[in-house]
Amino acid sequence: MAWSGSANSSSSGAGGHGASGNSSGGGGGHGGGGMADAAKQAMFARRQRVAEQQMRYFAAGICGLIAIFVILHWTRALYSRITQSSSSTPLAAPFSAITRATRRLLIRKVPRFNSGGHALLVTAYVGINAAVCFTNADLKSLGNVAARFGWMTTANMCVVVFLALKNTPLAFLTAYSYERLNCLHQISGCLTFVCMVVHASCYTAFFMGRHQRAIMVEKEQIFAIIAGFAFLSVTISALVIRRIWYELFYVVHICFFIVGIVCSCLHQPHFSKKIVIILILTAAMWFTDRVIRAARALYYMPNNYATVHPLPNGGTKIVMKKVPTRAEGGKHFFVWIPRIRAFEMHPFTVVGTQPLEFIVKSHDGFTRDLHKYAAAHPGATLRASVDGPYGTFPDPIHYDKIVLIAGGGGASFTFGLAVNALERMKEGSNTEIVFIWTVKQHDNLAWFTQHLETLRTANNPGIVNLNLYVTRAPVSPPDLIPHRHIDEQGTGHHGHDRTATMSSTSTSSAAHSPVSHTGTDVEKFPASEKSTVLPPITHPRTTLSSDIDRAMEQRVDAATAAAVSATAGTRTSVIVANPPHEVEHEHQTDSDSERPRRQHRMTAGRPDVATLIREAVQGTPRNQRVLVASCGPQSLMTVVRDTTATLVRADGPAVELHCEQFGW
Repeated sequence: MAWSGSANSSSSGAGGHGASGNSSGGGGGHGGGGMADAAKQAMFARRQRVAEQQMRYFAAGICGLIAIFVILHWTRALYSRITQSSSSTPLAAPFSAITRATRRLLIRKVPRFNSGGHALLVTAYVGINAAVCFTNADLKSLGNVAARFGWMTTANMCVVVFLALKNTPLAFLTAYSYERLNCLHQISGCLTFVCMVVHASCYTAFFMGRHQRAIMVEKEQIFAIIAGFAFLSVTISALVIRRIWYELFYVVHICFFIVGIVCSCLHQPHFSKKIVIILILTAAMWFTDRVIRAARALYYMPNNYATVHPLPNGGTKIVMKKVPTRAEGGKHFFVWIPRIRAFEMHPFTVVGTQPLEFIVKSHDGFTRDLHKYAAAHPGATLRASVDGPYGTFPDPIHYDKIVLIAGGGGASFTFGLAVNALERMKEGSNTEIVFIWTVKQHDNLAWFTQHLETLRTANNPGIVNLNLYVTRAPVSPPDLIPHRHIDEQGTGHHGHDRTATMSSTSTSSAAHSPVSHTGTDVEKFPASEKSTVLPPITHPRTTLSSDIDRAMEQRVDAATAAAVSATAGTRTSVIVANPPHEVEHEHQTDSDSERPRRQHRMTAGRPDVATLIREAVQGTPRNQRVLVASCGPQSLMTVVRDTTATLVRADGPAVELHCEQFGW
């Protein structure tokens, strides 16, 4: 922030300092000069009052936007309770029809935005800024324009920090946690930078036009110049460096933000001008959030350890000794392992809570070093701590059908959510889970073999319909299991030992995140990144039981092999199904007759996600609720959004959509 219009001396704000020792404003004398100074003082006082009033309007506009989301969130929550407790709610029918028609439009993907709702929110935010910038302002004077944009820089800086808070009150008030606000945080940050550039440029032109270069070397203006370059560095780090080197981005982002805030306060140090009050409030919010996070990490640090296990294709499993309160599958924690990186914490999604487990795909930086250490010291125990949990999503237990769609490592979220629901299902629950997971290679399955088995064998009355898709052709024919006997060790009579391993694909949302919601450190990748869309693969479809996958994984992970041996008494048979190329592997246990049969259907090629979602939702009774949750590449999320939007109908079931991705 540079050369604010409410500068510490009245003359500097209006360019009143004469150059080379000339009298102020060129007036010089005690008579006319004094009257001119009095007029300037009155003008500055009037401009200050107008600026403060405009800031109140800005605050009211931002609070109004928040209030809309708060009211909508709690109104829908109340409506859901009413409809669940009453079989007939005629008074709620108009409300349902209106909200569903609105949501049908807002959740669709629109160009440059994840949804129409996001575009509408950004438009409202930019509109508030434009209204405050250009109303009640004398735009004929560069000094007045610069002053107004200086105020807007300060006000928007407060919004930027508020949206970046990890411990944001919006998570409770609106069910939007920090990672879902990240896109608006980025947009508000860019808008703040634009306001700062206009502010600095207009004042520079104003002073230069009056030949008052001496003002540029005043102490307050030097601090302004430093602050300006600091915020320039913050912006460049967010737009450029983050895509290349996340760790460097983080250091630059935080360090230069601190420099910018401090220098902005020194640029406008007078409390009577009110700008420093806004800046102190901004700094206090940021500092308080940091203290809370540090305190939580310190609280979970004593006697806490992380056991790391290498997984194939660059994966790492982290198992924590302590399970923090409020830990749930699908949420995420910031993990601190000082042995790997002493001054870094990275977000990863909770896959399981008994014990607390994370599945991490290595890219670079921390995740790369973590995998290298785990590969060199498998099963090593390291001192560690966590900060969290973070993340918000609809409670799956309140829905009659749960449709989960994941692409690659996005399964970290969907597995966590599925296990979360299964663990909490009450006896007699009829909740159905439709689990759709697309991976690049069959080897990708090994990371979640244990959780696949959990879905298949969970002792609850719900039905789990698990669909697995492999988008890349097998390396060799044995990758498609032929029609032959497969023994308990996963080896056919022809001697082909099948080993299932897994690597996750990076997702666009993770792609920003924070966290990894997709099994990777998602903060490292921007949400705008697209994943490669592979052409359909025409290999035959196979249907596999998870026992085969577990047996095949024996030579990959000894820990998983131990789990396999626990079910050695089960019987596996192979039968030929139609069409001729399809193979189905049934897994039977003594309890198969007591609960619906579950199996793993694996199909070679990319799934028709839209059709799968429609099949899962259509046919659901009107009085039931359906949750569609997805995590994966941007292309997948777009299909899920647009398809779900068409299923939000007044005459259909209540359909809720949740897209787990960093950026929104």
